[in-house]
Amino acid sequence: MKIFDRIDFDIYNLNFAQKIAIINVLVFLVFRLSFLFKLESDFLNLFSLSSNFFYNPWSIITHAFIHQGIFDLVFMLILLFFSCNSISNLLGEKITIYLFFVGIILGSIFFLFFSNSQNILIGASAGISSLLIFLLFLSPNLELRFFRFNIKFKYLMALILFTDFLRFLSPGEFGIYSHIGGYLAGTFYYFSIYGLPKKYKKPRTIKPTNKQKETDYILDKISRSGYDSLTSKEKEFLFRQKDKK
Repeated sequence: MKIFDRIDFDIYNLNFAQKIAIINVLVFLVFRLSFLFKLESDFLNLFSLSSNFFYNPWSIITHAFIHQGIFDLVFMLILLFFSCNSISNLLGEKITIYLFFVGIILGSIFFLFFSNSQNILIGASAGISSLLIFLLFLSPNLELRFFRFNIKFKYLMALILFTDFLRFLSPGEFGIYSHIGGYLAGTFYYFSIYGLPKKYKKPRTIKPTNKQKETDYILDKISRSGYDSLTSKEKEFLFRQKDKK
């Protein structure tokens, strides 16, 4: 009994990223087992996102927990933990839940709109894209420890965006549209909180008047040669400026 109480306690104290990771690992194991019984097609038809969305409306969420290979799963989990923990430390955990699921939903809409009837979508890339682009705007100079080197997050994100751009140019890469939907979700949410960047206005410079130039010249002359070096006109001019003040 105490063992089950301990498990319940540990699960309750897991953060959002850890819970999502556990679900993804469990679904991945079930998906791989389906190959042993030759049920992978039925599994994908039931839970992946496709043009049959209206018959399987839950697939708009469930597709995000299916991953084809172990590399895809591990890479997704690394980005999930990094982005969720970084954002949670700055703004709290609730915002990461919103970004993840809204990114998935908007990414699904983009995929359904741009793909053809033969394509299916699996993976949490849209949710991860939403988290990453939000973090890019929030803290672009955040540093990551990579072996013995520190790399700024904005450079890693530049590589990810460049890779997605190449995929966008490749024919038949309809999954990239879910990434775009995720990026838009994270971008819109960031600017809904912090607003659009204000246009920089160059400080207005006031051109000195002739009188101001004359005054500066006289004061400079005093600092170099003393008051006695002034002419009678210069002394009279300085006296008049003093009376005006």
